[in-house]
Amino acid sequence: MTSNVLRRLWIAVLLGFGLSSPTGAALAAGDVLRLGNAGEPETLDPHRYNLRLEETILTDLFLGLTTFDAEANIVPGAAEGWQVSEDGLTWTFQLRPGLAWSDGEPLTAHDFVYAFRRLLAPDTAASLAYFMYPLANAAAVNAGELPPDRLGARALDDRTLELTLERPYPYLPERLLYPTGYPVPRHVIEAVGDDWVKPEHWVSNGAYRLADWQPQAAVTLVRNPHFAASGLQAPAIERLEYLPLASEQAAYNRYRAGEVHAIGAFPAGELPTVRERMPEHLRLSPLLSIMYLVFNTRAAPFDDVRVREALALAVDRRLLTDRVQRAGHVPSPSFVPALVSDYQPVPEPGADLDRPARLARARALLTEAGYGADRPLSITLRYVSGTETKRTNLAIAAFWREIGVETRLHQAELKVHFADLRQGDFEVAMAGWFGESNPEHYLGLWESSTGDVNYGGFAHPPFDARMAEAAGIADLAERNAVLREAERLGIARYPAVPLYSVTVRRLVSPDLDGWRENPRDAHPARFLRWR
Repeated sequence: MTSNVLRRLWIAVLLGFGLSSPTGAALAAGDVLRLGNAGEPETLDPHRYNLRLEETILTDLFLGLTTFDAEANIVPGAAEGWQVSEDGLTWTFQLRPGLAWSDGEPLTAHDFVYAFRRLLAPDTAASLAYFMYPLANAAAVNAGELPPDRLGARALDDRTLELTLERPYPYLPERLLYPTGYPVPRHVIEAVGDDWVKPEHWVSNGAYRLADWQPQAAVTLVRNPHFAASGLQAPAIERLEYLPLASEQAAYNRYRAGEVHAIGAFPAGELPTVRERMPEHLRLSPLLSIMYLVFNTRAAPFDDVRVREALALAVDRRLLTDRVQRAGHVPSPSFVPALVSDYQPVPEPGADLDRPARLARARALLTEAGYGADRPLSITLRYVSGTETKRTNLAIAAFWREIGVETRLHQAELKVHFADLRQGDFEVAMAGWFGESNPEHYLGLWESSTGDVNYGGFAHPPFDARMAEAAGIADLAERNAVLREAERLGIARYPAVPLYSVTVRRLVSPDLDGWRENPRDAHPARFLRWR
């Protein structure tokens, strides 16, 4: 028995894992990497996805024009390079030679044109179609007002793609990281239609391809033999299994049992134990993110800004993160996260007031809006099922009780929760937004033209006007200055209550190399290998 194996067994005994420790699982599983995911995907069609847990899998299955390196920096992907015109409106991408789909068919610039047109076609019903609204005529194509061939995307030849923008958008390389910017296999979709996402028909261009999908059990990916044809490095690990682990406690238990090599979260109450007994497994990192409460501004009483402001003022973010959650999350008085680079977020009005002053103003606003002891405000607060989220929302209900508000809690599984939000079927709900290091990614949720991810249907013409003004500015500093004014106008209307930015609590097997903490919490499997 080697010294490494002895060390692993000894660690397993000390931690109470027995022979089914995460390290033991790696030895037993051979080249299979088992990763915990936040739940069951609803779709693996990159044009119809909506959830972060789907994006995680899609990042392994596809490669966009741009991509991540191991530290989640933006680097060339399917494109080996690009140029931007002086006015910022024309972006020309040169594709890598030798690009191929997982079935060996050549991948060309025409495939990207097809993909962008499909994303924006009204029949696709892509909830995130607006991600590509920077393209010329994209909004009109998406609304069915113009034909697809009027979209600002064309192939100059098989290896040259030209994207023409409606207005300058300096964040385009970052926006192309998302599945909404991925190519899809036209030759398969035209043959089998929506069945192309089934394992037996699956074709993609990423480091892995879909081999099997057993609902509520695992999504299995295997190495794409054609990925390295264009000069990209082939992944070291042959086979991945994504396990849907919506419960943090279940994820923690399965990690301890050695059934999974990495999980995205575990109960915050276990953090002291993990720090003490499993420090080599623990990965903590702040995430580009905002967790928030959103109001359905389309319906009374949340169409009244006084009610929204009162509810916002009653929430104590610091108490919530430091005393209730104790998970390392960072309270945020602004909707744009503090981690966003080259930008100074705008806090909500009243953020500098002490708690007694905030509560006094909240009670006064509710009285002015017609609520009081004889007519208490009664609302339903929705959230995703989970121990930490339940504790968080119980605390929020307690904050609101201090100003005389009666709160009913309604929990649902993640997919159901966000389906309800997209349909506007809620009063107040907890939501989150992740990913980009630019303010428009977050503020865009409040634009009236955004679509169903503007969950609360917020519309404020002065805010929209500032966002439109910013969209016409190519200089980043000038653009961000206008965006700050837009944020100031928006946050003063309280479409949402910013709560905190997430600190990711992961457990990762010490036998896994190549895992790098980063503010995007992006860990493409192609960079991972066994030690």
